[in-house]
Amino acid sequence: MAYFHDVSILRPCITGWHIRVKVLRMITVCINPRNALRLVLVDDKGFKIDCWINSEYAKHYAEFLKEDRWFSFTAFRVLENSDRVRLTNHHFRMSVFGTTVVLPADPPSTEPRDSFTQFSSIIDGTVDESVLIDLIGVLSDVGELVNVGTNPSDLTGFRLSFRIRGPWLVNRYFLPL
Repeated sequence: MAYFHDVSILRPCITGWHIRVKVLRMITVCINPRNALRLVLVDDKGFKIDCWINSEYAKHYAEFLKEDRWFSFTAFRVLENSDRVRLTNHHFRMSVFGTTVVLPADPPSTEPRDSFTQFSSIIDGTVDESVLIDLIGVLSDVGELVNVGTNPSDLTGFRLSFRIRGPWLVNRYFLPL
């Protein structure tokens, strides 16, 4: 039986990682003239990490990888995740390059559970605004993206109004981006 490292312990100063992860999301990033690929990966303990695949390898992996399937990754880089808005709360991200080995993997005996953000933490402002979140509900009445700040280049001034509907919710909120 193969041994896999937990995503939670990945650090840049160590090499030789071997992980088994499920592809939660695949996002195509348009970078002229070619596209790159970003993935949100989760291990069997529910820890998530952002994975960047540059344009040189994106087409191959876009055809090979599938959402909701398990894969093993070896020989990848771990880098600091310094993006202004991160796809996961992991402090680091993965980068796939030419010698990275990605193979289909058997799923673990137990699937990771979803980790949804409590809606109250959004309302009371305690949610980490630098990380995208998982939330159950339906967005409706989505307004226009408005910059309420004085600097048009500063993303902290952007606001989006919307109404979220769920089994217990019918409210209107303004989400800082």
